[in-house]
Amino acid sequence: MTGLVHPYILYLVAAALSAVISMYSVRKIIFITRHKKLYDTPDNIRKIHGANIPSLGGIGIFIGYIVAASFFINQSWFYVVASSVILFFTGVYDDIMNMRPSKKLLAQLVASAAAVYFADIRLATLHGLFGIGELPYWLSLGLTTFLCTFFINVFNFIDGIDGLACCMAILYTGLLGGLFAIMGHVGMAGISFALLGATAGLLYYNIPPARIYMGDTGSMLLGFSVFLLSVCFIRSYNGTGHIGTIVHTDKGALLIILSILYLPVYDALRVFILRASRGISPLMADRTHLHYYMLDAGFSHSRSVGAMLLATIAIIISGYLLQDTNIYVALIAITTLTSVFMFIIYRLRQQRITGKSI
Repeated sequence: MTGLVHPYILYLVAAALSAVISMYSVRKIIFITRHKKLYDTPDNIRKIHGANIPSLGGIGIFIGYIVAASFFINQSWFYVVASSVILFFTGVYDDIMNMRPSKKLLAQLVASAAAVYFADIRLATLHGLFGIGELPYWLSLGLTTFLCTFFINVFNFIDGIDGLACCMAILYTGLLGGLFAIMGHVGMAGISFALLGATAGLLYYNIPPARIYMGDTGSMLLGFSVFLLSVCFIRSYNGTGHIGTIVHTDKGALLIILSILYLPVYDALRVFILRASRGISPLMADRTHLHYYMLDAGFSHSRSVGAMLLATIAIIISGYLLQDTNIYVALIAITTLTSVFMFIIYRLRQQRITGKSI
């Protein structure tokens, strides 16, 4: 199939097909969940929507993604799909029955470990970051499994306001799909664009005011897939052809991926440290995430999403421009940029709460 049709046409078809299937599926899910009264009930703490809204939109993402991606997956990605099924049923159960965090974490670890080991999608080297080069096989497996599980939860955390997780996932998969396409990796690019289209299909119903949420069914699938696609790009980068004019070195490839994923990771680490200092479980839900700070500062859902996207794009551009510098200088720069953005939001929030000017 890929030999008969130009790859870029295939990417467009994959995105469009997954979007249509996802939209149709989500529409039916909204009807069923409302008929069966399967709602995400507001609690006026984190779930601040003013009405009962279903939270099984991730089913639509899963269906659209699996159908469109099936034309591109290779043998190793079958293991990723199998692991995705574990997360899918875990997410559905959690969205309906509220699974205990420890059990959900165990399912995430199992899915991550299975994909990393059987598909051999792992970080084999850190390219000198923190003085670490090639990793022993066992450490490569363990570190990648840990980071995959961590990012699943990182992405789950940003699914807190209307449209945010969908828009961030579209940005991530679009960038990764573009990088794979430039390298000529048709399969990985097709999978990325299939995931993009499936997420866009849900976004149609998730933009403020949302008619449905993706729930853990969608957020875990997206976090899991985005992380593994990122690792695939780092491992498959070879610097030849057109990609070499955009991403100059192996270390640059690592830095650009870090830049793409940096903002939600930074926010998650900040929240983990804050909760730990208060003696609270890192997985305990609260309103200390950046997007809740933005709502507290008076931003609407749409403006919060827009600000987060612009901040992420600014960080990515910074990482791209600094890819040929010392990696520590680059990391300090993007950390500083992220911290400034966070500080501005924090001060605006404090101003609104106290009623005092900055």
